[in-house]
Amino acid sequence: MDIFTQYKPWIDRINECLLESVSPRLPRTLSEPIHYFLNNPSKKIRPLLNIFCCEAVGGNVEDAIPAATAIELFHDFTLVHDDIMDEDDLRRGKPTIHKKWDSGTAILVGDALIGLSFQQLVKSPANYLNQVVKIFSEALVKVCEGQALDKSFETAPQVTPDNYLDMIAKKTAWLFKASCEIGTTLGGGSARQVEQLSQYGYRLGLAFQIQDDLLDFTADENKLGKKIGSDFKMDKKTYITLRYQSILNENPALAKQYPLNETDYQSLADFQKALRELGVVNAVETEINQYFEESVNSLREALPQVNDHPLHQISRFLHDRQY
Repeated sequence: MDIFTQYKPWIDRINECLLESVSPRLPRTLSEPIHYFLNNPSKKIRPLLNIFCCEAVGGNVEDAIPAATAIELFHDFTLVHDDIMDEDDLRRGKPTIHKKWDSGTAILVGDALIGLSFQQLVKSPANYLNQVVKIFSEALVKVCEGQALDKSFETAPQVTPDNYLDMIAKKTAWLFKASCEIGTTLGGGSARQVEQLSQYGYRLGLAFQIQDDLLDFTADENKLGKKIGSDFKMDKKTYITLRYQSILNENPALAKQYPLNETDYQSLADFQKALRELGVVNAVETEINQYFEESVNSLREALPQVNDHPLHQISRFLHDRQY
């Protein structure tokens, strides 16, 4: 049984809350594309992390539902705006909002989603509300900072793998971290549990994003739900391309055999072949596994080692995913 079947009641509950968050008073030109996006299937990993962190420390999961809904709306906001900036045609196998409507509509949808997320967040229990809003607001600023760094990389003369890790820590891992931190806080977890489960989410987020970069070069398009190679097509700096360049910079002999820039390759297939020949794919897979291992170690520090706990199951699912 996969996690989507096992946790379907929770995913259905989150989906219901997402749709209920959209006011019927919104103009149809805004509500229609919002409903279109929210009705697309998704993994709901971040709200599940929030709910299960709350449950793991002995909290009432009902207290986490508003924040879980807010976190997914926050995530959806980032996806809508990312699709515009990345010029992606497909999201979850369907046309992106800026392709189906236009960029102006997509910008408004993203703005509305972040507003709706705060409307849900403030429904959290009053005794934790200040702390929860602080964590959530910090995550919003960090995600925007990460996106700004991502855009700056497009014209930067040099970007190192460490620069890239700093960017994805903010753009991706921070929301994983915040999801776990908010859930643990709402569950009444100790300071140590909040710290350890935050680190669990943070490391999980790093692994998730690097894995996402790798899947853009190696995944099955039918499983991924969009065309692979979008980063290659846009000459976008990713962890894969930066690791490729670092290998060539460190090995002058290899630099004579392979182009330094992926743009010098005639096709994605040629670049994929080089990535495998140079061991980039294997090296990145090793790093991904390391981050997953570190995340699980933090989880075990916070909780007794129970391998069938939902947080362990989510970790294993993400580790093994192909989409």
